[in-house]
Amino acid sequence: MNDASRWRLALAQKVAPIIATNPNVQAIMLAGSTSRGCADRYSDIEIAVFWSSPPSDEDRMAPIEPAGGVFWELDPYDEEHATWMEEWGIGGLKIDMRNRTIEGMERILSDVIDQYDTSSFKQEAISAVQYAVPLYKAPLIERWKEKLAHYPIELGRAMVRKNLLFYEWCWWMETLLFRGDVPLFYNELSEATFQALRMLIGLNGIYHPGNKWMDRLIDEMRIVPANLAARIKAVFHMETRLAVEEIKNLILEVYNLVDTHMAEVSTTEARRLLVRQRAQFEQPPEGIV
Repeated sequence: MNDASRWRLALAQKVAPIIATNPNVQAIMLAGSTSRGCADRYSDIEIAVFWSSPPSDEDRMAPIEPAGGVFWELDPYDEEHATWMEEWGIGGLKIDMRNRTIEGMERILSDVIDQYDTSSFKQEAISAVQYAVPLYKAPLIERWKEKLAHYPIELGRAMVRKNLLFYEWCWWMETLLFRGDVPLFYNELSEATFQALRMLIGLNGIYHPGNKWMDRLIDEMRIVPANLAARIKAVFHMETRLAVEEIKNLILEVYNLVDTHMAEVSTTEARRLLVRQRAQFEQPPEGIV
């Protein structure tokens, strides 16, 4: 754990007992870059609180002043993500609070572990638990960690299958360049990169942690194209057509890894669709006009 993470952890350890005075709080954990030991000057402190029943606005506001904090924002319940979020600051440093019920968190665990749910927010929630530092009632957090210790191979297959197809991607990128749609071109370049990384996440049995900290994510991978992080970064400084060719080659290399390590997932159709071109028409097709 680096210095930036250590002092953030120390601050979280001072805040957690104040939050835990509410009898409905069943567990508290530190998440984010601090729990992974790689915080930097831009990192906030992300704390997750697990409740026996849904917290009220008053419950969520109560620890701020006793902790020496200043209120910033209180978000309403996010039904899709089963989360209450609020932000407050200590000395200008953001304390990013995420609240879930025990039932809600265990439902997410079951969805991912038993139903192989590939939803981004559920994967990120799982990854946060996997790397969490318990701050209050550690046994519950440790029990969840034990459930996550064995990554389901079916989840890996689901991640690869979900991200396998780059439908007529080469044709689409040529179209964007021809039209001069430069912002959309680079957006699609980024999305293709993230999609390839999601395939590798499934192939390597990693719960998707989100799109930040790419270098650290790639360092976790055993099955990965050579020099992947450096090659991805270089793509965004290349001449545009070379960038398309490099991402295409990276995708094909990922397909090769799928063929080798997850042969039950066929890449044949995906390879064909990646490079398939549509016809171009300067003039009306014969016999139409």
